[in-house]
Amino acid sequence: MMKTKMHGERESTSNQHRWLGGFSKILLAIGLLFFVLSPSVFAADTIKPEVTARNGMVASAQPLASAAGLEILMAGGNAVDAAVASAFALGVVEPNATGLGGEGMMVIYLADKKVTTSIDYRSMAPLADMSKVKFPPDGHVSVAVPGTVAGLCLALEKYGTMSLAQVMAPAIRYARNGFIVSDTLASTIKDRFDPISKNDALLAILAPEGLPLEAGQIIRNPDLATTLEKIAAGGPDVFYKGEIADAIAEDMAKNGGYITKADLAAYTAIEREPVRGTYRGYEIISAPPPVGGLSVIEMLNILENFDLASEQPLSPRNVHLMAEAMKRGFADNSAFIGDPAYTKVPVAGLLDKEYARQRAKEIDPAKMTPAVKAGTPPEHPSTTHLSVVDKNGNMVALTQTISSFWGACVAVPGTGIILNNEMQNWSSKGPNSYAPGKRMRTTIAPTIIAQDGRPFVTMGTPGAGRIISTMVILAVNLLDYHMGVQEAIESPRFYARDTEKNLSIEARVPKETQDWLKSIGYSIKEYPDFDLFFGGAQAIVVDLETGIMHGGADPRRDGAVFGF
Repeated sequence: MMKTKMHGERESTSNQHRWLGGFSKILLAIGLLFFVLSPSVFAADTIKPEVTARNGMVASAQPLASAAGLEILMAGGNAVDAAVASAFALGVVEPNATGLGGEGMMVIYLADKKVTTSIDYRSMAPLADMSKVKFPPDGHVSVAVPGTVAGLCLALEKYGTMSLAQVMAPAIRYARNGFIVSDTLASTIKDRFDPISKNDALLAILAPEGLPLEAGQIIRNPDLATTLEKIAAGGPDVFYKGEIADAIAEDMAKNGGYITKADLAAYTAIEREPVRGTYRGYEIISAPPPVGGLSVIEMLNILENFDLASEQPLSPRNVHLMAEAMKRGFADNSAFIGDPAYTKVPVAGLLDKEYARQRAKEIDPAKMTPAVKAGTPPEHPSTTHLSVVDKNGNMVALTQTISSFWGACVAVPGTGIILNNEMQNWSSKGPNSYAPGKRMRTTIAPTIIAQDGRPFVTMGTPGAGRIISTMVILAVNLLDYHMGVQEAIESPRFYARDTEKNLSIEARVPKETQDWLKSIGYSIKEYPDFDLFFGGAQAIVVDLETGIMHGGADPRRDGAVFGF
């Protein structure tokens, strides 16, 4: 396999441009061939082989997005370059879940400086007072100010080595040339076709001949390709202050939406300190409020008080203990997590080990808690995912979303941009209550795990409310049960909320476990063996002794891992 030098400058040589262009066409062909020949990826019934590599790896929710990141790594880019390339590409090839009209959060580890940082590009409420507005599940009123372009551009500017034009090239190519519609993508179009059909601009993308696109057909978005080209040439100001901002504001004004050009111009991505904790001696580094990393660590802190490894992963006791920890973490998430610019989040208190011990003492190993209330943390001073690792040990965990599949079911005419419906995600009261200019809470939780100060896991998942519980399950699978990364991802999932008797599970959870859980009070809600309800995790684990990277991608979506 060809070896390349790491870039130190943003300008590449003409030879590199020629090589990159030729190689990218090969990767595009490989990606399309994968889609044609591998429909069974969406219905796995056995553990797939892990992908291994030494020089770089990308795990994302869609093969072409993984190919985009690999293309950048093989051209000499670092993990941030590749992550930004994959993220822009995901906005094209997984448009039901992410895109320029959405938002996200990423956690970055910089190997040369041995530091970890995070970039918050959560969407923001418009600056106008909407306190009297009832936020609908779709349509222009449901749209919050998008953050994706600002966040990806900030990450690239501060920590990447390539130009915006270089890393956006694969996304532009996919949008203009098109790609094959997968079963997963087709099903999401069908499921939301009623609200989709109410927006002519989105209908033109997803039903160009009047009927919804089906698996095996080609989907193209030439308007989006042109929009991406404008951003690649002019940077984020084109989106937030230039002609794209004009187009968004005009469409909002025509259709009763609230976002203005002033709202777009006011948006900024924010670099934040990640939240940090430990679990059985490993360091957990995750995305800070207003997203879900703090709750992932709190749940793990509670579980640290139980010897999970003494029993099988899906034993009745272990599933019960994890469900009870989830309930307490979700109760505290609802009570305390919000935009830190508008509410004081008791970060240190929720991370406190003694607080976790007290929460763990509430758990009866032989009884289900019907409803769990938030605790009182002590006072202290103070929906797609991708993972990337490069040959120098840099890591990125990045999760993006447009909220519901297809977001607001609104596309901005002439731009190909599909907008989010994040305004539906406010709470009626508490730290996540609405305010103008505020960022709403979400459960996304891109996470990095380190051992003795050396990061070796990057992981994350989409999946709405199931994100936090899935992240806990993945961490336990890797650190308690010592599963391989693909096995950890494919392991059956379950999910419990603080105010529900329901325990949502995949049908592969053993019957004896289900029967015992029912006997102590759980109401079991069973889902198919590998169900989209539980998200689509992607992860990379690095062997710290050999440097070999092991990648896993979720069969619940169109996940794929590429490395070299």
